[in-house]
Amino acid sequence: MAPKASNQNDAGKSRRLDFVNSVLDQVFGSVPREIIPVAYEENFPFPYNNFVYAVKFSPEAPGAQNQAQRQPGTHTIPPGLDTFIMRLPNPISGYNDRIRVQNEVAALSIARDALHAEFPGLVPRVFDWGSARHGQGWILQEHMAGSPLLGDFDQMSYEDKALILRQMAAVLTILQQYQIPLQSKAMEAWASVPRGSPFTTYEGLVKATIQSKLAKADADPQVEGWRANGLRVRLDQFIAEGLHVAMENMGTFPKVLVHADFTPDNFLYDIGTMRLTALLDFDFSHIATFADEFFRSLGAGIGQLPSPRESGDFLTLRTAMLAGFPDQLPPANDDVQWPSAKAWDDALRASGAKRPSTIENIAALSDLFWLSGQILPFKLCNEVVVRNSSQEQLAARRKTGERLLINFLSDYGY
Repeated sequence: MAPKASNQNDAGKSRRLDFVNSVLDQVFGSVPREIIPVAYEENFPFPYNNFVYAVKFSPEAPGAQNQAQRQPGTHTIPPGLDTFIMRLPNPISGYNDRIRVQNEVAALSIARDALHAEFPGLVPRVFDWGSARHGQGWILQEHMAGSPLLGDFDQMSYEDKALILRQMAAVLTILQQYQIPLQSKAMEAWASVPRGSPFTTYEGLVKATIQSKLAKADADPQVEGWRANGLRVRLDQFIAEGLHVAMENMGTFPKVLVHADFTPDNFLYDIGTMRLTALLDFDFSHIATFADEFFRSLGAGIGQLPSPRESGDFLTLRTAMLAGFPDQLPPANDDVQWPSAKAWDDALRASGAKRPSTIENIAALSDLFWLSGQILPFKLCNEVVVRNSSQEQLAARRKTGERLLINFLSDYGY
């Protein structure tokens, strides 16, 4: 087994700090007295999608100097603020840097508008930003009060978890019901940053999602585009013909803002009142359908819909999410947090949200979403996992992956 490599996130650390100082000097006419990494682990083995910093100015420092012509989606910096958040998207994370920052700013703006009546101040204000199209992108945004929910949620009592989940369900319901304005090019059609959006149809978005994974698979030494044993020919035939057949009778899909990382990881809360104080990180946000949030968010074992090709408790959870939870829940285990899963479903129902049991065609769509993930399986294609795996383990995973793809294609007649 190969030795562990050094933390790739440390590369360029000094350059990033110099960049932050340079941008802030342009905005404020001075540099901060302190720059503190947020949610950064020194030995984290995977590349971060964003580098996040809390930047603090001295109270006597001058206010913003260069906001006479503000960027779209931004707010004037109020007098007296001395602490901010600076987000730098990591270019190696593989997203579409041409519109990545603009997409996140647009999503933050839409979410703030949607939530301002019932949850004022839940989404941070953006004060300035720079596109990643020709270099390092950045977003200067509001520093939000509250404690990270992720660190506490698992240890909460059932009653406290249910209280938090009811608030999360209320937030999601509002986002589902909000009419998307057509003011942003990145947000006016079916859009998803990794796939070169926007798209004129939802089918186009799904197709491009699968094709983007195949393009990466072509360059991956473990799967080599799945060309062995004629599998790639069958995959290409399904994408060219079978995908349209699978989706042509699904009807129309309402457009909604999908946060796509709507989990306790991205909420802050007040420990004393148990009230949510912030919804963060709209980096994955895009325009899609009600179903997509349940494919990408809410945590495996609580609210993320398992694929029809799962087994064991995950398949039992899928059945419960689609057809209703039983009165007698299975015992809790490491895979499924059954009390929280039912509390989440109950909260969605009570708030009037769309949930898996009420979303048309979600069962069929989840199979297509499974395909997009199976083309690049994490345990077979992630470079950190590969580096720490034996050749025997990788060969076994590749054989399993090939078998799963063959089964999928056979089910659709390809």
